[in-house]
Amino acid sequence: MAATMQLCPSLVSFRGSEGEAIVKEVIFGIELAPGFFNLVIHCSNAIEGTSFTDAAISLRGLVETQRALNKDYRDGIPKVGLVKIKDILNMHVFEEFLEDGVKGIENSSAAYQQAFLTLFHFLDEKKKHEQAIEKLLTSVPQTSKSKETIMVALAHHLFSQLVPGNKYEVDKYANQLPKECDCGCKAMICKGDTSVGSDGTWHGRVDIVLNHTIAVAVLKDQPNSDDEDEYNDTDEEGPPSKQRKACKNDTVLLERKVLNKVLAEAITNSFAQVNIHEKTLSHFLIPTFGATSEHITICLYDSENDYLLHIKDELLLWKPIGVAKQLNVRTLVVIWLFLNFTIFTHKKLHTLINLDKSGLHDELLECLELYKNTETKGKFVSSESSEQLWKSMAPAVKHRKKLQ
Repeated sequence: MAATMQLCPSLVSFRGSEGEAIVKEVIFGIELAPGFFNLVIHCSNAIEGTSFTDAAISLRGLVETQRALNKDYRDGIPKVGLVKIKDILNMHVFEEFLEDGVKGIENSSAAYQQAFLTLFHFLDEKKKHEQAIEKLLTSVPQTSKSKETIMVALAHHLFSQLVPGNKYEVDKYANQLPKECDCGCKAMICKGDTSVGSDGTWHGRVDIVLNHTIAVAVLKDQPNSDDEDEYNDTDEEGPPSKQRKACKNDTVLLERKVLNKVLAEAITNSFAQVNIHEKTLSHFLIPTFGATSEHITICLYDSENDYLLHIKDELLLWKPIGVAKQLNVRTLVVIWLFLNFTIFTHKKLHTLINLDKSGLHDELLECLELYKNTETKGKFVSSESSEQLWKSMAPAVKHRKKLQ
């Protein structure tokens, strides 16, 4: 019989706490959280080696729904596979916690205890962090709120606080990143090389990397046509430059161009992480987050087995309470669950649920090896423009057929 784990003394202090009760309630009702669409790719430009901002992904579900819409749904509404969140999670690991709270995890692994301790600490200090985020986000007018402000606020005061060790990096080449947090806490902002991919694959710099593993794509809510470009990352090392304007949309994270970018980052990062950490991360659905100052989305990709999932609905980051805004605890717990995916989610989910493959592996053919060998912190050479490639194509004259 395995030796009994010692309960962390600092974890003991949360027995009977408000945080313990909150987490039990959320996990008990986890089925209320949105499920995940099981996505199938109709076609993409994955073999072209473009930047994340130029990723083009046509999803079969969207194509079929558009065709049905064009016919006024005369032939019905196409069905897209949906996976319940409780089926993605290892719910049995929560059984003892749901039964006895903190006492119920005395025999759990150190990693499991540390994950819970991290969440309890955050909930204990939630008011401090939500005030810091709110201060950062309201320090400038809504119309001029920069993406970098949102990056720093969410990286330092939200996402990193939900992973043991609080490890994060924001893209060091992003515009006007402060050296320390401007909320007043004076903490140094952790910057680093957040590049993912290779010249032959989708590639670029993600906005935030958590625990050296999980990517976060940050966007502004309801971007203005006159605002700074949302897609302003270049693919070489160096200062960003403007590329294109984002479209106005109430649900920014589900706007097609943004969704393509998040999917491409999720797919490429999953390949890179498995390549680097094959023994520990292979066969997991590795998460990538999309985030604005108001909403969160989650994309999951298992690069070993080619399964792609994306959360059905955006998660609300804030829960309005009177005049003051409070962070939505249900959303915080869902974020925490997927940030600690190696502890809380199923490995080889396809052995438990009948999933449809995304089809990307079949589409990539010989380029699949490029994706399997991709890494993080690489240097990319920009692809030649279409005009340059057009002029570089070697002509082979086609001759008239001989008449019989």
